[in-house]
Amino acid sequence: MGIPGTRPERRPRRSLACGLALAAVFALHTPLAAALGRGPDPATRIELEPMGYEGLQSDYLTAGSPMLTVNFVDDKHLLVTFEVRRLMKREVDADPGEQDRMVAGCVVEIASGKVIAKTEWRLHDRSQYVWNLGGGKFLLRIRDELSVFAPLAGKPEDAFRTSPFLLTSRHIVGLVLSPDRDLLTVESVKRPDAAAGDIAVHVGVDPTPVQINFYRIKTDDSGKLLAVSAGAIRSRVAVALPITTAGYLEILEGGKNTWYFNFDEHAGKVDELLAFDTTCFPRPVFVGHGEFVVFGCKGGDERKMFAGFNLHGEEMWQQGFYESYIAPTFAFAPEAGRFALGRTLVGIPMPDDAALSPAAITSQDVRVYQMHTGRQLFRIDCSPAERSGQNFDLSPDGLWLAVIREAGLRQKSETGSAVNTSKWAGVEIYSLPPLSSQDRSDIKAAELTAPKDTDAPIDEALARVARSKASAQVKGPTGPVTPAQPAPEPSANLTAPASTDPQNTDSGNQTSNAEAAQPATAEPAEEPRKPPTLYGPGEKPEHK
Repeated sequence: MGIPGTRPERRPRRSLACGLALAAVFALHTPLAAALGRGPDPATRIELEPMGYEGLQSDYLTAGSPMLTVNFVDDKHLLVTFEVRRLMKREVDADPGEQDRMVAGCVVEIASGKVIAKTEWRLHDRSQYVWNLGGGKFLLRIRDELSVFAPLAGKPEDAFRTSPFLLTSRHIVGLVLSPDRDLLTVESVKRPDAAAGDIAVHVGVDPTPVQINFYRIKTDDSGKLLAVSAGAIRSRVAVALPITTAGYLEILEGGKNTWYFNFDEHAGKVDELLAFDTTCFPRPVFVGHGEFVVFGCKGGDERKMFAGFNLHGEEMWQQGFYESYIAPTFAFAPEAGRFALGRTLVGIPMPDDAALSPAAITSQDVRVYQMHTGRQLFRIDCSPAERSGQNFDLSPDGLWLAVIREAGLRQKSETGSAVNTSKWAGVEIYSLPPLSSQDRSDIKAAELTAPKDTDAPIDEALARVARSKASAQVKGPTGPVTPAQPAPEPSANLTAPASTDPQNTDSGNQTSNAEAAQPATAEPAEEPRKPPTLYGPGEKPEHK
């Protein structure tokens, strides 16, 4: 281990890994198959129209609003949600600037396609509203209230019965859940003062307006989810930090398009990893406790390099993309060492936060990878393309992929008659290759050697990283690091995921941005730790 900032012993190293195409690809001999195009045969198709699905508005899809989602509840059931058109009663106490909409939720039996439970929610914005917590539990957000429901825990009529998880007077702008669903990050700002005429969050008034709360997600003996406070910090913007329950991934500039990774364990140990050659700032995303992938560039600003690392200082594989894309999204199956990557493909290069028209999007590409080898197990397109993702999911065992697909069908009922045009939309379930003995060995080895969670305070660890960088005079892409203001202690029960665009304080367009996340500008509160709360200084609950 060398001295921070001088790494002559760390050499960039990479091994190329080619994705394997599926052996059996054949055409389906039905009008639906012809409309969807050539591709692998799904094990199951479940139509959405019988559930009440009426189609989507493309402008909201390209803006990043989740409107049609699919999640595995277990290996035999799905949770499908989609926007529906309904007349809504005017609310007397509605906040200015709200965009109300109705969303239907359906619990579906995969084998039969039967809807065994259904509900409708009234939402008040265009942001993400549902997250899969694993173990058959889901998080629901309505305004800034978070609740949990377990669709299969009781009778069908109780499938959507919620239990309160968090009520706060603050405005939540980001919810990030780790791939293993054991670390929750909640990012919030002070709610606008409606009485004073404010309808937007003014983040420029406070130099560190975003409060970031960390929670370790645990389960008690009765199976109830618990959110154990791990500290809070203040930040200039809302970001998705590359962090796990064990540590934080620090990115250091090495010069000449070379970047170094350090894994700073919350308990204090620093693990130096390999260098990564990229002409743009690397964007890392954890896919498990001990592995992460990195998006990088070669000779430009397009992130067409894709590599896999572990926390032992090894670059396990590296490959490239050919298409221009934005807004990569993920679905994880850590138990199988697999992840699914969705990318919104565009005709010309553009930044992740670019405003899009439907014409700018060519398709949405979804690929499933085996993490330890970089082997591509499966590839297919989703339709319609959803910038926010959530229209595909991996089963917990990593052996099934669910994707939303929509197609227009043109048929003639009789010779010489007019062409009938209809649209089919549904969930398709695809079988993935079983785990090999080597895959199982790799997964077991990764679990045994991944850094362990020591329950160390995360806010104190991030403050230590910030002080270390400031003292070393290390300058990152967002400028020198300076400790930020302390944050009040976080709050009670919670759970959720997503990545938040640092340029957007609305809690929905959730795009991870490692550039803004890199300098952990944080300083924990020095006062004794208090019971968790999301309320800021002087704030009180609006309701009992």
